[in-house]
Amino acid sequence: MDTTHVLLALEEQKKWRERRKRIRERVRQLERRRATLRKELEGVRRKIFENNRILADMKEGNQPRAISSMSQLR
Repeated sequence: MDTTHVLLALEEQKKWRERRKRIRERVRQLERRRATLRKELEGVRRKIFENNRILADMKEGNQPRAISSMSQLR
């Protein structure tokens, strides 16, 4: 085999290894971001649930059950 072909093959191999490494790192970044967004979404869903419960209580004319939740909103 010609040495230029060997060198070219080694360079290509190195290029693809680096590319694969960059892709793996990007995937890890995205997975961390997804985990963060899931936590934030769960918190927002919890707040919505609490606020809906407070609103339902107020519509019924009752004292809100989770009055401390309203102070957290401000």
